[in-house]
Amino acid sequence: MTTLLITGCNGLLGQKIAKIAHRDYKVLGIDLYESAFDSNIQYQQLDITVKEAVSRLIQDASPDWVINTASVTNVDRCEAEKELAWQVNVKGAENVTLACQKIGSKMIHISSDYVFDGKNGPYSEEDATNPLSWYGKTKLEGEEITLSCSPENIVLRTMVLYGYEPTVRPNFVTWVINSLQAGKAIRVVADQWGNPTCADNLAEALLKLCASGGAGLFHFAGGEFLSRWEMATEIAQKFDLSTELITPITTSELSQSAPRPRHSGLKTEKIEKLLGIKPLSFQEGLNRLAKQIIASQELL
Repeated sequence: MTTLLITGCNGLLGQKIAKIAHRDYKVLGIDLYESAFDSNIQYQQLDITVKEAVSRLIQDASPDWVINTASVTNVDRCEAEKELAWQVNVKGAENVTLACQKIGSKMIHISSDYVFDGKNGPYSEEDATNPLSWYGKTKLEGEEITLSCSPENIVLRTMVLYGYEPTVRPNFVTWVINSLQAGKAIRVVADQWGNPTCADNLAEALLKLCASGGAGLFHFAGGEFLSRWEMATEIAQKFDLSTELITPITTSELSQSAPRPRHSGLKTEKIEKLLGIKPLSFQEGLNRLAKQIIASQELL
């Protein structure tokens, strides 16, 4: 059986990958936490910034594939704690990549639309990068390290990842739902655009990518191009919540420390052609999420 190692397995994407992959793969998860989200997967606590520990674990596990989802993704935190962001997003990625190279394991590194400046999106894999933030710079550096180590490695860029798992921190969609359900008014930017990505859909694509024989750089994101305010409005309508609690604002009104790409988005024709798939629309993704929330509540 093919062995798959997932870094950051307790995060949203890591959990989604593990839950799907266990049907066809021997799954090993690693993360900073003492235990895994799911006792059914093989797990080891590990900090990917510790080079020797990463090398030893990957050599012992000898995985066929490693999917590196581990990352500091809080954009403003990266701006404030640049060394931490560099250690995890660059040096951590390098540690994993070099360990894979040493034993011949193939690797997929998860990256972001933040490698672009957001002036002329949506972007293809051939478009020039120009990160605005420290987070974007670290993700781009991680990409370059991954692709330079092996021609069989893969970098997959995605954006505005959303989904539901009971044990993960809120993402944009679940934050909107939780806020509106509590009757809390929210301010949402109307001048940041992109194609929001269902984590379940991305996890499925990643596993198909492992089996495809593909290599190099790919984009995968949702099938609809929306502003954050449009997303919030659609979420409210889907879950029968008040749209009157949502106030559209501009990015400049938030006074965030890290600049954001405004007119972003990722073109997905390359991966669609390779895998024969179509990314889910935002409504299709919300339908999945709603079913998962209902199923989770029924278990309580």
